[in-house]
Amino acid sequence: MDNIREIVNGSQLKGFINKKVSITGFVTDKAPNGMWFDLRAADDEIVRISLKRPLDKPLEGYVEVHGTSSGKGVMADEFIIFNNETFDAKAHNTLCTLLYTVPNIWNTS
Repeated sequence: MDNIREIVNGSQLKGFINKKVSITGFVTDKAPNGMWFDLRAADDEIVRISLKRPLDKPLEGYVEVHGTSSGKGVMADEFIIFNNETFDAKAHNTLCTLLYTVPNIWNTS
């Protein structure tokens, strides 16, 4: 069960401090030393992504980050670079909102 994580947008990070999260957004800035990058999450919040090792390849466009929430940012365990620019941030933000506002969303009975 180590792979369980909450799907969140930028404003929801503070509700998951020290918990595993997944956040998706568009890369907006990178540290010169490669130890962090900023992304614009699906709700337009800017989130700082801290890395355990410096980036070793170019990073741009949309990425999905898996890591631990600090409330304002994420300490990344891994990230996935999307191969296209057609990510629907508005729909993803709606998903993030529904996951935490609809009671028992996974209940099928």
